[in-house]
Amino acid sequence: MSIINEALKKTEEHLQMKTAQNNPLPPKSSNHKSYLLYILILLAGLFIGNLIFNLLKHTSKDNPRQKPSPINNTLAVTPAAQPPLAPVLSNPPEETPLPVKTGFILNGIFFSDNDGYALINNQIVRVNDYVDGACVREITASNVELDNAGQTITLTTPR
Repeated sequence: MSIINEALKKTEEHLQMKTAQNNPLPPKSSNHKSYLLYILILLAGLFIGNLIFNLLKHTSKDNPRQKPSPINNTLAVTPAAQPPLAPVLSNPPEETPLPVKTGFILNGIFFSDNDGYALINNQIVRVNDYVDGACVREITASNVELDNAGQTITLTTPR
């Protein structure tokens, strides 16, 4: 039986060598290296894009806790052919009294990391934020004080 096994092995080796000679293996390509290069370029682009986005986001982000800046009434030099434009005001002038709104609804109060938040007229506000023309002055666990055109309004929770 060992003679049959040896003959089978020799025949199998001969067939393998013949198929290897007829069908040589294709040379290995460096496709995996180029894929790796493309992935690295893509990751570097995403990283740089993220840095630029975060930089632009932080520089253009307005801080809602800051008080509005005073109006700058400097006039720009305009060509003689065009009439001077009226300055654009972000806040109404202080001389005109603001209408007093009394329809404020306190929907809830919550705290997060020592910062108090209130939900007034379905808007989330903090201290020094504005809601419908009124400035939030104080937020406690049970009430919120608003300054509306010099008038103090105290909103309490319904509990």
